[in-house]
Amino acid sequence: MIHTENIHRKNRQKVAVAMSGGIDSSMAAKILKDEGWELIGVTIKFLPHKLNRKNPSAACFPLGDIDTAKKVCLKLNIPHTVIDLTRQFEKKIINPFCIEYQKGNTPNPCVECNKYIKFGVLLEKIKNLGAVFLATGHYCRIGKSQHTDLFEIKKGFDNIKDQSYVLWKLSQNQILKIKTPVGIFSKHEIRKRVNKIFPFLEEKSESQDICFISDNDYHSFLKQRFKNIKEGDIINISGKLIGKHKGYPLYTIGQRKGLGISHSKPLYVKEIIPEKNIIVAGEEKDIQQDLLKIKDINFIAGSPPSKQFKATVKIRYNSKETPAEIKLNDHKTGSIFFEKQQKAVTPGQSAVFYAGDILIGGGIISKF
Repeated sequence: MIHTENIHRKNRQKVAVAMSGGIDSSMAAKILKDEGWELIGVTIKFLPHKLNRKNPSAACFPLGDIDTAKKVCLKLNIPHTVIDLTRQFEKKIINPFCIEYQKGNTPNPCVECNKYIKFGVLLEKIKNLGAVFLATGHYCRIGKSQHTDLFEIKKGFDNIKDQSYVLWKLSQNQILKIKTPVGIFSKHEIRKRVNKIFPFLEEKSESQDICFISDNDYHSFLKQRFKNIKEGDIINISGKLIGKHKGYPLYTIGQRKGLGISHSKPLYVKEIIPEKNIIVAGEEKDIQQDLLKIKDINFIAGSPPSKQFKATVKIRYNSKETPAEIKLNDHKTGSIFFEKQQKAVTPGQSAVFYAGDILIGGGIISKF
């Protein structure tokens, strides 16, 4: 008789902690250990050997950090394992990232990784380890709503480190299995605790933006992936030729540096037209708008507050929230009307909605 049960019996108290070898995930494990949870440290191998060698400081658990994660687990007296997700990561994150740049968009791969890899594939994998929950070092708070039986995501107490923005695509089925214990602390508090408990992490640097791009060098990465990047025209908003670009995938909306055009006022990338290999440049006033379109909308509660509602909205990870009204066309598309004009609205980025410190949901900014 063939047994299809998990290799470890499921334990309602068992938590898998995604261990990067960094400060935040290490402290997440320590906090949960002190609370009495049974833990297992899990380090994900996202990148193939060739990328890890080129990118030893990558954020998403490179090979160089596996030893550090093991050291943390040894200190906490918990088991540790490595799960290889390089194939899934290439298919679901790196390839789509490149495709979006070919379309003239600027994607946020961290949003997709949280949805499909960390809280997708990994959530399924940890079942085989007998774990029910997955913990991470994200600075946000997850719990049941005071008004409904639904789970909700709130901003972390540390406004500067808050990472709720990159979790807007998650579903209720994912959220109810996630623990984010560092969300109730400031980064300063976490660092102070680390210095006492894991002194070997004291000099650990902050992770970089995108794990598979070494030193944030987008140009080199994209040139390796796209062998046919060609120079093209830069025109102004009137259609007049004013310069040459080095290849449209190397630019993003709102970019000022690298245009190489002499003008009475600073010029910015206003539009990318990939089918014509053209970039449109304009002055700052030309990249302001109070309306944007969104697609692939998701609501943390599973449904919107109403077909038309008000919220504060962030149009990129480090932008300030701005009051706006969201109008839905259907369950996946809509428009956002801002009270104040926004600068450099970028197709491919995420527009994320909040009600106070509660994450409502979000959508992908699309071209008109």
